[in-house]
Amino acid sequence: MARRFNITGFCNPQKHYMVRLDDRLKIIKETYVDNEEYFIINRGRQYGKTTTLKALAKYLEKDYIIFSLDFQKLATSNFENETAFSRAFAQSLSAALRMIPSEDTEKLEERLSALKIDAPSTGMIELFGCLSDMCKISPRPVVLMIDEVDSASNNQVFIDFLAQLRGYYLERENTPIFHSVILAGVYDIKNLKLKLRPETEHLYNSPWNIAADFDMDMSFSPAQIMSMLEEYEADRHTGMNVPLMAEEIYQYTAGYPVLVSSICKFIDEKLIPGNECENPADAWGKAGIEKAVKRLLVNSVPLFESMIRHLEEYPSMKQMFQAILFQGNEFSYNPDTKEINLSHMFGYAVNKNGKVQIANRIFEMRLYNYFLSEEELSSKIGALAQRDKSYFIHDGRLDMDMTLKKFVE
Repeated sequence: MARRFNITGFCNPQKHYMVRLDDRLKIIKETYVDNEEYFIINRGRQYGKTTTLKALAKYLEKDYIIFSLDFQKLATSNFENETAFSRAFAQSLSAALRMIPSEDTEKLEERLSALKIDAPSTGMIELFGCLSDMCKISPRPVVLMIDEVDSASNNQVFIDFLAQLRGYYLERENTPIFHSVILAGVYDIKNLKLKLRPETEHLYNSPWNIAADFDMDMSFSPAQIMSMLEEYEADRHTGMNVPLMAEEIYQYTAGYPVLVSSICKFIDEKLIPGNECENPADAWGKAGIEKAVKRLLVNSVPLFESMIRHLEEYPSMKQMFQAILFQGNEFSYNPDTKEINLSHMFGYAVNKNGKVQIANRIFEMRLYNYFLSEEELSSKIGALAQRDKSYFIHDGRLDMDMTLKKFVE
């Protein structure tokens, strides 16, 4: 099966054209995992978090035992209380162990099976006692990875789980526990706490303040985009100018992973097979990229749907972007400001020379179009309301008969 560009789910280098992650994985291992760090990979939606975690698990497996879990697979009922959570966690861990060679996990599975997950008294203390024993008898240091931690937001049980992790981390010189812990999601742990307890005095009181700063740039550089296109060109022989195309794609996307792949996927699957361009070299040119961007701007895309929802949830963030786009206002980048912090966390804004800047040209254009259409709609509704006002108001008084008649119509 020929490789293709992927914009849904995680990427597999055997199936998909993707940026090579070897250098990134090496840095994560040597800087964070080998140094026993607990850290969070929190980036915007479709930023390659799951792909990075899966590749990292493979990269680490020679030196570590990997407990790889995905909280997206847990149901809401799994967070109702400690017993339900402990049972679900143990079942997920059992499934993860089955993916590891049996000679490495036989004793671990035996210890896990001894945990009485159906007992009403089994809770967080019993779960962590079991996890500590497993780390003690493991043939190699254990790394815990949990993807989609956002799925656990608004759950006190998960906050209690983080508190247990912190407690064991602080006592790990005396009590065996995970060598390293990696959580991944859009929200960082501080903001998971924010969503659970919004009272001002609790906003920044995280039970997981042991986490190391994970400041790796996970966007694609022009050189990385170029390496991906070189692999594609070696297979397809389109005749494209690879360096020029990589730079042009970067200028629109600033390396936001799913936007890069979306442009490439559209050109590969729509422009060339659809004969919208005379030959592949024309498709893989500036005109082809422009067509791909125009299609992105009018399509219903999960990333943009999330953006609009966040703007409605956080009106101050929306007002900030409107002021930047329409009035040319500048805002100092201050991560302590909630809206600035959230816009950066979601991937919609970046810190450039101490100022808030919209993350890329595609986001700018999508936001600009959205705000314009809102304004147009509002103006038309206002004009209609003003026009209809004369039907219902006479001599400054409401004409109830006409109002009821129009209501019936």
